[in-house]
Amino acid sequence: MPNLREVVYERIKEAIVSGVIPAGSKLSEVELSKQFGVSRTPVREAIRQLAETGLVSFAPRRGAYVLLPTPKDVLDLYEIRTALELIAVDHVCADPPKRELRRMRKSFEAVSNDWDAQRFMAMDEEFHSAISKNARNNFLDFMIEKVGAIIGICRHYAIDAIPKVSSSMEHVAIIDAVLDGDADAARESMKLHLANTRDGLLEYISRHPEVSRQPEGE
Repeated sequence: MPNLREVVYERIKEAIVSGVIPAGSKLSEVELSKQFGVSRTPVREAIRQLAETGLVSFAPRRGAYVLLPTPKDVLDLYEIRTALELIAVDHVCADPPKRELRRMRKSFEAVSNDWDAQRFMAMDEEFHSAISKNARNNFLDFMIEKVGAIIGICRHYAIDAIPKVSSSMEHVAIIDAVLDGDADAARESMKLHLANTRDGLLEYISRHPEVSRQPEGE
């Protein structure tokens, strides 16, 4: 069974990635320990672990804050994510999970632009998770999950601006290429999809600079 620190870590991480604890928020050990009904020790340990993953940063004399990705951070993160996911989709083409991908294909074909943003984001995350896990490389899956979590800090803010139908068709194109065993087409479709997602997030940040400003002193 997971120990208390791991439980607290996962709960704080989920709150950050889902936006319950917004980007730029200060993490108070006292408030979090009261919220979770635990002592400050597992909260402090969880915050330190979150800092190691990149989700949290420490500001001198000000404490721990949820990361505020800048446009440069987004570019750097998507450079890494794209390289990793291209490896993953290449591996999956050799032995695709056909039933799972066909089910997802039907779901993406049913998407309309008025879909709930969180519902669509959950589908997108399920798809990318399926690709990374079926690449059958645990280290690759681990790295993709870590990079994706940092991107997710801001991405859920921008999801409403993404044209859901065109994004869904990008997923369908990737799935079709994988099912055909066409690794070249799968890589190109994945590269296009991630570039469009990256650009959508950059556009959102450019219109909402408060999302990536650095925390101010208190």
